Amino acid sequence: MAVNEEFWQTLDNFRATILYSGDLEAPATVLTQSQDHSREVVKRCEGIIEGVVASLARGEPPVLRVPRPQRSFRPASSSTTSGGGESLVSFGSAQSCRKVSLLLHLLSQVYRLVATDRYCTRRDAFYEFVWLYKTQSTLDRAAEDLTRLLGVPRRALHLTATGKGLVAGCLRYTTHDGTLVDASQASNGVGVPECVAGLTDIQTDSRYVLVVEKDATFQKLLETHFLRSFGPAILVTGKGYPDLNTRQLVFRLRRDLQLPVLALTDADPYGLHIATVYKFGALAREEPGLSVGSLAWLGVLPTDLRALQLPAHALLPLTPKDHGKLASLAAHPALSRHPAWLRQIEEQFRIGCKAEIQGLTHVAPDYLTITYLPTKLKMGGWVA
Repeated sequence: MAVNEEFWQTLDNFRATILYSGDLEAPATVLTQSQDHSREVVKRCEGIIEGVVASLARGEPPVLRVPRPQRSFRPASSSTTSGGGESLVSFGSAQSCRKVSLLLHLLSQVYRLVATDRYCTRRDAFYEFVWLYKTQSTLDRAAEDLTRLLGVPRRALHLTATGKGLVAGCLRYTTHDGTLVDASQASNGVGVPECVAGLTDIQTDSRYVLVVEKDATFQKLLETHFLRSFGPAILVTGKGYPDLNTRQLVFRLRRDLQLPVLALTDADPYGLHIATVYKFGALAREEPGLSVGSLAWLGVLPTDLRALQLPAHALLPLTPKDHGKLASLAAHPALSRHPAWLRQIEEQFRIGCKAEIQGLTHVAPDYLTITYLPTKLKMGGWVA
């Protein structure tokens, strides 16, 4: 039986706070931004080709200036091509001649896709010219170089990847090829679509999005019909560290549907890291349009462990690697500006132990779905 409206009061207040703060971007801007991205990619591709032709007309070998990957800490809003210097690749150098050929060939593939508003997987792009690329990793490296050369996010190339994540619950959408998908009809969830940017007509009656770290927990929530009692809602899992497709889907659910996003992870340094990837972005080479700044960490929080009173065998001591991970996260520029998140790191250091989501079964077999999550949702037991 579904809960009454009183249950949703705190969550609705949280959503209103996010709306008031301006974190939720108006969905009406989505199409315009996509069109602007496409026009910019086409313009930059044409500019590169014009430069190559001009060099050849002067009798000079064409030179491409490819920014090097960004490897340092930086805020999620930074450009994908800032810093790191650049490398020069030219037909005049035997060492880089093949790299230039690969870049220009992939650029022509991308140009056709973007100009005609079509998408294809990286795998399909590889097999179309397998004789040239020879290995999938060669195309993947060329795609990464091309994003930096053009100065655009990876998804702007219209080259997609097969996602590993799953989505379930009250969600309907149309894929870029016109397929209608109703996630509520899949008992074990449906795969995150390959082309998240191409999704249209996204519809839901959900009150929130719950991002789950582990597939096992995701499946447990579905098997116990959690959403029937504490929904409507959308469940997403990246099966551990999320791939770009899963992160982009969560971003679009937040932006297009204007729903609050909550994360459920283990109470350990890696669970915290996964939550921060969704919220703040990767530690390096972050692109705009992937991180959800308003995401709240619902649990399992290190500060929850004392009240849960888990048995000693359900708590594992922190390893030296865990301590290093916590120290690295504490130094993250974005996370350092959120005292509530830093407090969780401090508490994990203080107690010196960690616990998995599955550890809650030591309290009661269905404690996660019957007590822990409902109480947290109703009382606002999250870290924003």
